Amino acid sequence: MKRTQAFIVLGFVVSFMLTIGFFMQASSEREKRVTAERNLFSVIEAKKASEARFNKQLESASNLIREKDIVVSNLLTELENSRQSNIKLSQKLALLNTRIALNKEKKRAVELEKIVVTSMLEAEGKVLAVDKENDLVIVSLGSVNNAKNGDRLSIYRGKDFIANAELVKVQSEISAAMLLSGGKAKNKDIDVKVNDLAKLL
Repeated sequence: MKRTQAFIVLGFVVSFMLTIGFFMQASSEREKRVTAERNLFSVIEAKKASEARFNKQLESASNLIREKDIVVSNLLTELENSRQSNIKLSQKLALLNTRIALNKEKKRAVELEKIVVTSMLEAEGKVLAVDKENDLVIVSLGSVNNAKNGDRLSIYRGKDFIANAELVKVQSEISAAMLLSGGKAKNKDIDVKVNDLAKLL
């Protein structure tokens, strides 16, 4: 009987010890699980924070890239505008140079034509006086018309030829000329008169 009671007590003690051990093991595992869950939560929170920082940095980098693209695009646009402006300015400059060259040519042509016309006008004069006795006439031609002693001139009335003459005394704006008998018109009744036209030959 005593032996049986001893086994019962021993079994009870063993069961109690096993129960306490199981309880302590369960409590330890629960604490480990809680600790693990806390660590996992901390890791998840750290990961979320890291992802948030990364996304923020990525957004900032994307904004910088967009701003850089805008700046580059603006610079390219300005560069193209400058190139087009340079082309237009070069074309305008070439056109102006061409116009200047043409104007110079025209100016030269006009000046040459003016000189020729002036020369032709100055080579014509009028009979200012007639000395029939000495066959001399005074004409409005002189050294300003490049006339010189010995030059010959023809005298006209309208389109009709009257006589030839030779310059014998040239001054600045007037000259004396001797009528040449061999150069008179066929009609001997036609005499040189004042205001007849005198042309240098």
